[in-house]
Amino acid sequence: MDQHVETRVGPVPVRAVGNGPPVLAVHGLLLDGRLWDATARHLAPRSRVLLPDLPLGSHRRAVPERARLTPVDLAHALADLLDGLGIDRAVLVGNDTGGALAQIAAAARPDRFAGIALAGCDAFEHFPPPVLRPLPPLVRLPGLARLALRALAVPALLADPGPLNAFSRRGLGRALVDDLLAPARTDPDVRADLTALLRAVRPAPLVAAVEGLRAFRGRVGVVWGRHDRVFPHRDVERLAALLDTTVTWLDDAATFVPVDRPDAVADAVLAVLAQSGLTRPSAL
Repeated sequence: MDQHVETRVGPVPVRAVGNGPPVLAVHGLLLDGRLWDATARHLAPRSRVLLPDLPLGSHRRAVPERARLTPVDLAHALADLLDGLGIDRAVLVGNDTGGALAQIAAAARPDRFAGIALAGCDAFEHFPPPVLRPLPPLVRLPGLARLALRALAVPALLADPGPLNAFSRRGLGRALVDDLLAPARTDPDVRADLTALLRAVRPAPLVAAVEGLRAFRGRVGVVWGRHDRVFPHRDVERLAALLDTTVTWLDDAATFVPVDRPDAVADAVLAVLAQSGLTRPSAL
């Protein structure tokens, strides 16, 4: 059963899977907590995986204060979630935009996050990544957001496996993609939320997080798909060096690593958990 937790960006539904030390899984744009379902099944015997549905474009209700839809506020909302659930510290795992939020959150609040696992995401000055850089200015044009959502609904681009799917080797599945896109396609207020968030995405928060990440003392894991065509591979090595770790490259994964290789993501999270100092089970 979902629990709705009050945060600075509004109430956020959260599911919990498993028992053990807490892992907060952060999804990206136009996704929700279901991105992590397969990873959560791998982790459930040894951790409690918290799966929030953040207001990143697939949320079911428009946010109460649209001006709060910024990467910084969303990152700080991760600590709000822990507060609302009565959790002192957790391990963060992030993919896509969620990995950027995880970096900002860990840099700003290292006291709340005992470790980080990054599984393909924005980094440094590439926020948004180069291939998506035209999107924020374009969505200012009337009708462009709706057109982009219609394009993403084409099965070959996101739902089905194949050469046109730049995000996942396995594909997300048609039913899931239709459900994820439905709120922004059918609700003009949710679509306005998505547009506002896209306009707010810029490199400054991730660049500002670099010093905090350099000083971060928690264990860090980095797993990346060799078939990732969204995030520059050169950034991965820079990010790993910044975080004093190495990259685990996956030959059978693209951008959505939790979809293509949930087992590898779970292994990275468990390695972080093993040295996190989080041992006591946390109940939702």
